[in-house]
Amino acid sequence: MIQPVWVDTHTHLDDEMFDSDRDEVIRAAEEQGVLRMVNIGYEPARWSSTVALADSCPGIGVVLGLHPGSTDAWSPTTIDQLQDLIRRHTPLAVGEIGIDLYWRQDDLDRQTESFRAQIELALAERLPIVIHQRAAAGPVADILGEASMDLRVVLHSFDGDNRLARVALERNWLIGVGGLSTRRQNEDLRATVTTFPLDQIVLETDSPYLVPSGIKSRRNTPSSIPLIGDRLAGLRGIAIEEVATTTTRTAAAFFGLPVESAAA
Repeated sequence: MIQPVWVDTHTHLDDEMFDSDRDEVIRAAEEQGVLRMVNIGYEPARWSSTVALADSCPGIGVVLGLHPGSTDAWSPTTIDQLQDLIRRHTPLAVGEIGIDLYWRQDDLDRQTESFRAQIELALAERLPIVIHQRAAAGPVADILGEASMDLRVVLHSFDGDNRLARVALERNWLIGVGGLSTRRQNEDLRATVTTFPLDQIVLETDSPYLVPSGIKSRRNTPSSIPLIGDRLAGLRGIAIEEVATTTTRTAAAFFGLPVESAAA
């Protein structure tokens, strides 16, 4: 039997938690069929480490942006620096960007300003965006709903409300499905995921975070992708090979990954 080929569309493999065994983690994922990984440089301190990681590993792609949790670093100068970096390193997308009202609620205006500026940057550079939203489905839906119809979007670790799901379905945006969808308490999320066509779903780990249920380690890795795919297959009543083929094809098309490398 041919091993399914997977793409992990959201990782943080430059995190310090991988400093002791990063190469082994990447090799183990490849042995599980995870042949492409997308690393997210989510703040200025992570931009250079993300680019360096991708330079050292041809199976890793780059996404660069300013996370809403790092909005204190936002300024027009920071956006100029990000644009310069984008033009020099041609990332796959701008991200992860958005709004997070879980940890902090006193800087919504600043988060919104940063979010809007990066949407405009993505449109100017003809890049898709990777969205972070936590406890902020309403504001995110408002801003994205006003954006250009040309904007291509993946909603990372989707756990939004029905309104955000409707906007995503209407505009053919993608949702990222990962460890959250495997947890027992997230019945509503699993129900929402099943309303999306399979070709609007990509898989992700958010490594080293969001460990799926059933994995004893407290550190998530891209090797979890086949398990997430298997849970999604069970949820939809389809074969795991169909999940692998469709989500890999979708990820390759969205991020502009070489199809022969991502799905050969």
